[in-house]
Amino acid sequence: MDSVARRFDLTMLYAAYGAFRRDAARLETAGRPGTAFGWAEAADRWALFTAHWSLQDRAEKNALWTVMYAKDADGPGRVGVVLDAMASLALKAVPPIDGVEAALEHRDRDAFAAYARDMRASVDALLDFKESNVLPLIQETLTPFEWGTFDVELRRELGLRGLGVFLPWLLDGAPDGTRRAVLGLLPPPIRLCYRARWRPRYLRRGGLAVRAR
Repeated sequence: MDSVARRFDLTMLYAAYGAFRRDAARLETAGRPGTAFGWAEAADRWALFTAHWSLQDRAEKNALWTVMYAKDADGPGRVGVVLDAMASLALKAVPPIDGVEAALEHRDRDAFAAYARDMRASVDALLDFKESNVLPLIQETLTPFEWGTFDVELRRELGLRGLGVFLPWLLDGAPDGTRRAVLGLLPPPIRLCYRARWRPRYLRRGGLAVRAR
């Protein structure tokens, strides 16, 4: 990761993937027998996970993977092979994600436990593959302008109101190094909004754990 970071700063991607792993793990733990479980809390956690999962997926497809696929326009090359493998893993994550959604809708505790377990495994496999095989290709294939369009796309998808939800969700329980790196990328007014307004509101929303700052 250190060698990767020397060219483009992938802090936000790594932080987002960490947040997805965190939510998948919390949902899987919530479904285990003998674990205190509340449908409202699970639904709130799920709403945050799915909203940001979909947003991240759109931004990556529009600004990263489509551009990288174009590099192999003259024939199937290494980039295309790796991205195809990633797409296959992403498809495998769809059924358990849909299953968790249905289990929450019908309040089926057994189905929720089973699908949440499968979803965590699928999400972890996809994100592990991305970090090991796909993110390094960003360094090899994209120009600075092309990489910069991803940040623009993500900000467009979020909007300022969405950023007020995304940022405290992203940093919920994040390691100190990740928190400092993410906040260091943001202008002072945004950091102030995070500390003074967005994080407290996130805590009030449902008591979701955020480390004290």
